[in-house]
Amino acid sequence: MSHKGKVLVFLGSFLIAVYGLTAAFYGKVVAQDDAYRELRVFMEVLDRINDDYVEVPNMNAVQDGAMRGLIDALDPYSTFLTRQQYEELQKRKENGKAGAGVVLSKRSNVVYVVSTDKDGAAAEAGIRPGDYLVAINDKGVENKSIMEVDSLLHGVPGTKVKLTVFRSSSPKPLDFEMIFKNPTSTPVVSRMLEGQVGLLDISSLADSSAEQARIKLKNLISKGAAKLILDLRDCADGNPSEGADLANLFLKSGTIYYSQNRQGEKVEVVDAVPSKHVTDMPLVVLIDSSTAAAAEIAAGALKDSKRATVVGEKSFGVGSAQKTIPMKSGALLILSIAKYYTPGGKVIQDDESATKTGISPDVEAPNDDQRQVLAVESYYGDRDTVGPEGAKDDRNDPVRYREIQEKIEKIQLDKALEILAGVSAPAKKVA
Repeated sequence: MSHKGKVLVFLGSFLIAVYGLTAAFYGKVVAQDDAYRELRVFMEVLDRINDDYVEVPNMNAVQDGAMRGLIDALDPYSTFLTRQQYEELQKRKENGKAGAGVVLSKRSNVVYVVSTDKDGAAAEAGIRPGDYLVAINDKGVENKSIMEVDSLLHGVPGTKVKLTVFRSSSPKPLDFEMIFKNPTSTPVVSRMLEGQVGLLDISSLADSSAEQARIKLKNLISKGAAKLILDLRDCADGNPSEGADLANLFLKSGTIYYSQNRQGEKVEVVDAVPSKHVTDMPLVVLIDSSTAAAAEIAAGALKDSKRATVVGEKSFGVGSAQKTIPMKSGALLILSIAKYYTPGGKVIQDDESATKTGISPDVEAPNDDQRQVLAVESYYGDRDTVGPEGAKDDRNDPVRYREIQEKIEKIQLDKALEILAGVSAPAKKVA
């Protein structure tokens, strides 16, 4: 068999399998005749490329492009890596855990910064949540998966990296230089506020952070906390089990989350374990647009169970389970096979509707009036004088940005304290 024939057979076999999986992912039942009809169109296009393209095509490149196209039609967390890409990724992983301190996703098929570690290299360099990543060291990332891009943002401590991002407030891409560093921030921080309010601030739910939260929570109670604020703003990583364990600290019974496959069947149901419960104290949960993944599991469970009032902004929306499928060629296929739901049946990650994805707060903060004031402040600043061409746009000024963010954070915290002030605290009880 000719090389061309082998390529066509391989692509045909692979496409049949992936086509079925793609249809399954979206919950569609596709007749076999329809599948083969679509496959014939694909094969005809491939044949024309091989025979009629103006130059002799690199069929390996064509094949890789076809695979990327298939995966790009799915959700942001499904991935196809060629053997070479997978081997390169594995090598980069061996360089260590130092990195940029960002959590990534995709929007409109462009790599998107969901959150940044406050003390991480990216935040220190000026990268913000909401930035779209264009290039790393002047090499475009538009055709790379989240997994590949994330691996490029990790390496040996002290490594210098240039990031190019697109920001909605800037007419042209912006360049930032950072130096990889090992994580230094503490993922769980607690402190007492006025009015016997204990604040549990969680910036990460990776690496057994839920257990750290349990210890900090009991410490707050021992210090006299009678009401609680769980701050999940900018918390965008961690496994669903960590989110469930966190919610379980405040839930004695009931479902915390469940996953559902393409047939609508519940694959996994996670219920609260009574022995893990710690307290029934009045609780407010803070979330924002950088709240994602495990933190959304916790926020969604506490909201649906009426255990807490959720305050802030709508969360990002990351909630799907992946299956890793090694290919005979050495390539790697990662497919999303189920989605996570809150106890009330709300899907956390809705890839077809930006308005439906994520967890919505019970109380939005800032409200519309406050947002309007903040928008004016971010654009015009506090200057008493205005130049001949009008006010200076301060939205890319890092100092101004930080000031606005701090005002937003204060508005949200004040709203949480206001809600708790109107709630009477029951007798403290520690499990």
